[in-house]
Amino acid sequence: MKNVIKHDAYDKKAFERFLKNSKYLQKLLSYYSQFHPIHEKLAEDTFYAFFKYVVEFNEHVEEKFKINKAILEGAIKNIEYEKSKLLTELDEVNAGTATIMFCEKFFENLKLKKLNKELKKFISEGKVEGFEEKLKDIAKNTMKDISEEISEVIQGFNAAENFGKGEGDKKLLSPEDRIKLVDKILQNKKIREIVKKLGKLRLLAINEYKSKIKHYSGEIYSTKIGRDLKHLLPKEVVNLSDEILYYDFLRKFVDKKLLIYDIQNKLEKQKGPIVVLLDHSGSMYGDREIWGKAVALSLIEIAKRENRDIYYIAFDDGVRFEKKINPKNITIDEIIEIASLYFGGGTNFIEPLNRAIEIINENEGFKNADILLITDGYAEVNDVFLKEFDKLKNEHNVKLISVFVEVFPTETLKMISDEVIKVYDLVDEEARKIYRAVS
Repeated sequence: MKNVIKHDAYDKKAFERFLKNSKYLQKLLSYYSQFHPIHEKLAEDTFYAFFKYVVEFNEHVEEKFKINKAILEGAIKNIEYEKSKLLTELDEVNAGTATIMFCEKFFENLKLKKLNKELKKFISEGKVEGFEEKLKDIAKNTMKDISEEISEVIQGFNAAENFGKGEGDKKLLSPEDRIKLVDKILQNKKIREIVKKLGKLRLLAINEYKSKIKHYSGEIYSTKIGRDLKHLLPKEVVNLSDEILYYDFLRKFVDKKLLIYDIQNKLEKQKGPIVVLLDHSGSMYGDREIWGKAVALSLIEIAKRENRDIYYIAFDDGVRFEKKINPKNITIDEIIEIASLYFGGGTNFIEPLNRAIEIINENEGFKNADILLITDGYAEVNDVFLKEFDKLKNEHNVKLISVFVEVFPTETLKMISDEVIKVYDLVDEEARKIYRAVS
């Protein structure tokens, strides 16, 4: 027996399907062959460890494959593995994702410990004193290192999958398509980081939206008759304390003839689209770019719930990319496209703001829009533009929200912004300021 973990035909088929469709795992296995001649069986057994509901080791394993048993014993006998397995068991895509991430980190740690040659010697010649314990420790530490990241990647991928799905939408990607998409995410380190952050920010956006709904009471518009006890007039409440009038209260309640306040809920008014202008200049590269893209993409969740479209514009010293997004129909391929683009030029505010106004002028449905500018740059705007932009903003009832990432806002942009948000640290909680401003 070459496999160290017990499995059946269903488990085997799940692994083979993942391997067949994951070009990235194939590439990794080809690369790892220089470190571990039996790496393919290690990857397969790692998949079973994450995929199977009950994990058991085979009693009879060929001698040279017993090294994989030592590695997996170290990996699975800890709480971090159990936490990760809650997300991966019986889900071949999530199990495959965790397998790739474990193998990546394990061989990276093996290389850092300079144990590659020792591993080859162990496999070819047999026992090396204390080597199995070293491998167990590396596997255990690897699992500790990646447990949280596995959770973030899987939750981020699920968040990206769920964008564009309205209530009751049953359209699901095939396992093959899901594998190919997760491949794109795992191969590109930047996209992986954006997806990890997107999972957290999507939940934050949902919570912020629900919190607003929960605490918003509306405004009193007039009075009417009905039986909504939350909006009773004081004179009706008084009747509850009178023994005789109490029965009159019950009669009016049954007949829906109680006097109540007519509450006009502002949230029911249709809001305009969100036009996102995201700075792609050279200074945004890295953490700022990742945070900005994750915030921009997480706004899809709020827009979907408020029935608003999104228009996305990427700019540096000019407009480089633009896309109209229907939050209820966006695909994960479109999300990956937005996440992967980067330009890296200078900074110009006039061109993207002018383009935003053009879009609003060209589309009747873009009245009452919110323009969200996310930048870390300094670029002045002239007086002529200031006057023209302010005029157009008032004509179309447009609101400009300017977000400055780890920099102070320029004075000229402050003059035409309805709201200025300063982000001092690239933490998830800072995104709440933006969600509150646009929702």
